Amino acid sequence: MTGKEGQELSRTEAWAVLRRLVEASRTDIVRLLWPDGDSSAPAQVERVVSALGQGNGNLPPGLRGLTPARSALVLRRAREDLEWASAHHWRLITPDDDEWPTVRLDEAFNCIGDLDTAEPADDGDTAPGPRDAEAGARQGVTASDAPETGVRRSAARPFALWGLGPAQLSGTVERSVAVVGTRSSTTYGERTTRRFAGELAAAGYTVVSGGALGTDTAAHRGALEADGSTVMVAACGPGVVYPRSNADLFRQIAGTGLLVTEYPPGTTPARYRFLTRNRLVAALTRGTFLAAAGYRSGAVNTANWADAMLRPVMVLPGPVDSAAFVGCHRRIRDGAGTLVTRSSEIREIIEPLGSVDCDGQLDLEFTASPVQQLSRDQLSVFDCCGIVSDDTGRIEQIAGQTGLPLVAVVRTLRELERTGLIVRSGDRWLKNDR
Repeated sequence: MTGKEGQELSRTEAWAVLRRLVEASRTDIVRLLWPDGDSSAPAQVERVVSALGQGNGNLPPGLRGLTPARSALVLRRAREDLEWASAHHWRLITPDDDEWPTVRLDEAFNCIGDLDTAEPADDGDTAPGPRDAEAGARQGVTASDAPETGVRRSAARPFALWGLGPAQLSGTVERSVAVVGTRSSTTYGERTTRRFAGELAAAGYTVVSGGALGTDTAAHRGALEADGSTVMVAACGPGVVYPRSNADLFRQIAGTGLLVTEYPPGTTPARYRFLTRNRLVAALTRGTFLAAAGYRSGAVNTANWADAMLRPVMVLPGPVDSAAFVGCHRRIRDGAGTLVTRSSEIREIIEPLGSVDCDGQLDLEFTASPVQQLSRDQLSVFDCCGIVSDDTGRIEQIAGQTGLPLVAVVRTLRELERTGLIVRSGDRWLKNDR
């Protein structure tokens, strides 16, 4: 596939062509790009695109048979993608760029073996056949984006991402947490998610989520309110705002953080695109916080990807009678996630052992009450004091129950009275119900 007057494509154009031809990544494509299994080596993108343009019969199923006319159409669309992106301040981030998160992606996808040179057994998990390129160009979809594409072929690292925002992808996800959950979240779930996300952002973590209503929105807003960093991984292409009600939120994220997507400009959201997108949310982060999830939930799918990538999954418990937390409770019960009740516990799991003092934080948040600070004798006397509705709390009763000398009981009662924990009522000493 060549450019004007037979000139070879630039590498950027080659990446844009491949991004237009293959909207979501596949193991057969990444193995063509890095045939030696070394993702740190320069990708053979020009060779792959040239083979695609020539209709090479050795290509994987679903990528053969592009005619010269269709190749020219794809090239034109790819150039239009780059022109549109430049006009709207998007950029194509590729493995050639310094901001490409090579280490983070290697850690995630090497666990799955997407670059293994051995071919997987043919178990029927194959890509769909080729589609008409002109129809694909009109709709923003191509040969590999049908929903029936097998999970195994979707378990591959991205080879290029569209990005919008000042944050550099590699640096911003180096210290990051995925925060995901249901769209139909509860007041408790959104409040807790927002607080956790803000605390994580204030501690220097990038909050990564999918921009959906409910939990995702609470996560992004919490990070922004803390003047922290947040990344939204979209399930649609640049130029498509979904959900539309979050347009202002996305503008805020693009102003300080980063919007990223694997899909070419103009691609509309679809259910299978959300599921494919979820692997990137898990892969770009150090761990996934499941803040709310029903029995069937895309957020659980993200947690499953984190499991496959050997990333920790942290789970927020919720009310046992809430449908929004059935998936969370199931994961906790099955031992497939660690129960967390505060953001410091998330950090304790992700950060090096001993670097986060959760007990110290608990001491700050839950200081000892006045009663808990009493001495043993003071607590014995306090326990024997009466309440308004009974007939206990006389000095002789307290002395008999505690076994303390009467003079010690009198002295202790006066100490407790000064603290405000008890009050005198006639000949009785009563606990002060403040």
